[in-house]
Amino acid sequence: MMTGISSRMFRPQTINVGIRQQVIARTNPVMSRQVARRVALMLCIGIFVVFVFSQFMRWQIVASVNQLEELQTARNRIGNENISLLAKRAQLISREYIIDQVGTRFQLFIPHKDQMQRL
Repeated sequence: MMTGISSRMFRPQTINVGIRQQVIARTNPVMSRQVARRVALMLCIGIFVVFVFSQFMRWQIVASVNQLEELQTARNRIGNENISLLAKRAQLISREYIIDQVGTRFQLFIPHKDQMQRL
């Protein structure tokens, strides 16, 4: 035999479990009615808070969408006004319009070649 080795058989020791140890070792702890009511109340309050928050966020999103649509409408209107003002400006600075207005307001005209004298 080898020295330092015990040759007796291993026997597991059985421990008698007392009542307190059995209560602690339960896998299904029973919840008291008061704790169950509090948990149910907390769940209901949590669901209500989530619902109120979702409705608030929905209201914010709808308000933002409405404001965005109004801003897009205003942008399109201003863009159309800008286009019409650019067309009006192009008409006002055109050569034909200037000649017509000068002839109407100041009775001036463009001289012909035979009316011009070179000095």
